[in-house]
Amino acid sequence: MNATHAYQHSFEHPSLNLLVTDAQRDRAVSYLQEAYADGRLTEPDFDMRVGQALKARTRRELNAAFAGLVQVTPTQQVFAAHPAYLPVVSQNSDSGSGRAAAGLAHLSTIPMPLLGPGIFYAVTAKGSYARSQAAKAFNFQLFALVIAAGLGLLSNLVGVFDALGGIWMFAWFVLTIVGAVKAFSGEPWRNPIMKKVPFAVLDERMPRALGR
Repeated sequence: MNATHAYQHSFEHPSLNLLVTDAQRDRAVSYLQEAYADGRLTEPDFDMRVGQALKARTRRELNAAFAGLVQVTPTQQVFAAHPAYLPVVSQNSDSGSGRAAAGLAHLSTIPMPLLGPGIFYAVTAKGSYARSQAAKAFNFQLFALVIAAGLGLLSNLVGVFDALGGIWMFAWFVLTIVGAVKAFSGEPWRNPIMKKVPFAVLDERMPRALGR
């Protein structure tokens, strides 16, 4: 074992003795759910690790739930920045940053109807609240554009569809703003139109929450 390797094994960051928060446990469980969904964990191993994460009191105990599953680089070891449960920015509804990203994903549809939420979906974490809301925003905007195009085509044939197009644009704007407001507040709100329409290009689902 070389000197660098020996140092990595002997050095223990003092923050590993700190108590973990509920948010850190939740993110740890979300990471394990993703690993299980990807086939990197068997069901017994998944159950065992989730149990460890939920019972963990310190960061050292929580780290143990990812033994052999997550590769921690030397830099992450030095700063005790475990990648599994301590992301730089939380994107879930329990954090201001997660709610802000979710709300902005909806608002971005006004200047950039599809590109805006598409970008938010691409850069947010899988299974996060922010990504779920970005997917909802994208799906509604795509559906709205299809309806607007259809009404525009019909208006060339029958004049009455001009009025319907105006009503649809007003409804689109109101629902977009309401979606943003609800996302900023962290509410699990769903667009009433999309509740009735089986139209989802991007996956809006979030991992099922596990009980304590």
